Amino acid sequence: MMNSQTELQDQRFKYLYLSSRLGTMRAAAEELELAVSSISRQIAKLESDLGIQLIQEGTHRICLTAAGQAAVDYYVERMGHHNLLLKKLGQLKEGYLNRTSIAVGEGLLSTQAIGELYQFFKANRQSHTELLIAPSHEVERMVAEDEADIGLVFSPTKTANINRLHSFDQPMRAIVHPDHPLAGRSILSLQDLADEDIVLPPPEYRIRGIIDQLRSESSAHFQPYITSNSLKIMLDLTRNGIASTILSDFPVIDELCNGTLKAIPIDYHALNVTQVQIISRQSRKLSPLSRDLVHYLAMAINAQIRRIRDCNSRNPNKIFLVRKNAIATAVD
Repeated sequence: MMNSQTELQDQRFKYLYLSSRLGTMRAAAEELELAVSSISRQIAKLESDLGIQLIQEGTHRICLTAAGQAAVDYYVERMGHHNLLLKKLGQLKEGYLNRTSIAVGEGLLSTQAIGELYQFFKANRQSHTELLIAPSHEVERMVAEDEADIGLVFSPTKTANINRLHSFDQPMRAIVHPDHPLAGRSILSLQDLADEDIVLPPPEYRIRGIIDQLRSESSAHFQPYITSNSLKIMLDLTRNGIASTILSDFPVIDELCNGTLKAIPIDYHALNVTQVQIISRQSRKLSPLSRDLVHYLAMAINAQIRRIRDCNSRNPNKIFLVRKNAIATAVD
């Protein structure tokens, strides 16, 4: 913040500028509703502070010296920069209030869940929302580096510079074709999966990181049969019975409900405590628009969870479960 001495110096430059532009100190005094003597005294003080004459003596109208012209040019340029700053800040403020962006982990929002956001988009027609799809590790980075205001991510790392706004239980299951030999099982062990052809994402993906960690902690040493960075390819391989995979329920809600795939719980603690979370950067103050989006996003995800429960109740022979406390909890 400028101190009083700096503000006073700025006023003196302003008096010199107005006197030059209007032609006389009297005209400047009338413009500013000040006494002529006050204008004259402050310009004289500016000359004293700068140690150089700014106005030529003996002329009726203000005639600047070369130094006076340099001082006026400085003031005009400085005011120009000041006005550009105010304009830029205004644009940033407008963007803060009327724009939001969300990065979503691939497969975490179903078509139906996106439809649940209709009320948010309808209520904010004059605003702009950017929806970005990326792997969960990339979502974390985008949120931490302010490339996205909020994120929807699968099991974010504990060390990430993020604030967890809402949390949803999403255990990881074995996803298999309905004709797969394991499809009739109610629960699987890691050793069961070690003998299967499994398709998994590359090591940098969060799901793969969790699986690799449990492989190092258990006696079940299974390697993926196929690796792909495409969720679509992973599911196509599973739908065609070429391989099985390990995912949470969200990416396969439609297939679980229509019976084209089955999800089987895995008897391993680390795979049953994973979560999907809505996140923002730590210490970031969200705009009202972003907070509104978080609210509607939480409702949309809860709708996904209720849909899974409904499918489960209508199709008791389909093997996929939702934990009783899976509905979102807000995280302080």
